[in-house]
Amino acid sequence: MNRVVMLAVVTLCLGQLLVAAEKRPNVVFVLTDDQRWDTIGLTERSQVKTPNIDRLGKEGVYFRNAFCTTSLCSPSRASILSGLYAHSHGVLNNFTEYPNDLPSFPRALHDAGYTTGYIGKYHMGEENDEKRPGSDYFVTQKGEGKYFDTEVNVECERK
Repeated sequence: MNRVVMLAVVTLCLGQLLVAAEKRPNVVFVLTDDQRWDTIGLTERSQVKTPNIDRLGKEGVYFRNAFCTTSLCSPSRASILSGLYAHSHGVLNNFTEYPNDLPSFPRALHDAGYTTGYIGKYHMGEENDEKRPGSDYFVTQKGEGKYFDTEVNVECERK
């Protein structure tokens, strides 16, 4: 195969890869804490206006029939991140760390080439606010955090 044909084939293949890469969806997962199912504007009975969350739900995916399998913060977050029930992931209370070797959907997205970030209350382990595996950008506070004057860790740099 001569160089011109080879260059054309390579260019065509790279072009197809770029087009395919542009078609990858953005993924935004919004988890609100202690919010009832009917306090989002997408529900018919809601008395609360949530136009930005409603827009995300209308243009993306809105889970109308989802349930919490664990009522505690940390086990629930670990289930969401791992896709496992608490008896399988081992985070059984609000003081247990998420196991570093346990797969998570942010880590899977990161490994697939996505830029990932976690912003908000991580609350798995009371004293650990370090950047977690699979996150390019990480903003949180230690444990539960405080309602006022919370010390926030941005990319593991105190702010």
